[in-house]
Amino acid sequence: MNTRAWTWALISGPVALSVSACMGWGGYPPAKNVHDSQLVGTWRARECDTTLTLNPDGSASAAGIPTEMELDGKVTQRVSGDGTWEIDESGAEQQLEFVMGDQHTPFDLYRDKGRLLVALTVGDPDDMNSCILTRHSKTAANAPTAVQQ
Repeated sequence: MNTRAWTWALISGPVALSVSACMGWGGYPPAKNVHDSQLVGTWRARECDTTLTLNPDGSASAAGIPTEMELDGKVTQRVSGDGTWEIDESGAEQQLEFVMGDQHTPFDLYRDKGRLLVALTVGDPDDMNSCILTRHSKTAANAPTAVQQ
């Protein structure tokens, strides 16, 4: 590789990494100003066989939340059960916090063309194993459908 190519690689690598870090996982921008009412309903990730139901009163139920995955994305361990949920705003970005017993599971919140996405990173973030949950159904308490940005 010639000097020009090496220079380009050294400059463009960090720039690409910093741009992707600003966009969030998978290139989706982090969601901002998310309200509880926007999360109430049933969320599913077909590729992970995961369902998360969030109720208006803060209660929740989950089926098949992956806790361990192989590098190829195959789920090797799951948890299911009832718990509670809330939006965590302690960091720079909002997260959905699902609590079941003494287990806390944080989900990142992203937007894709105005649509809200709920994302779970499984294991080491460097392995890039994650599940993206999309809304499957809403409840009557979540009647407003406009997504605020």
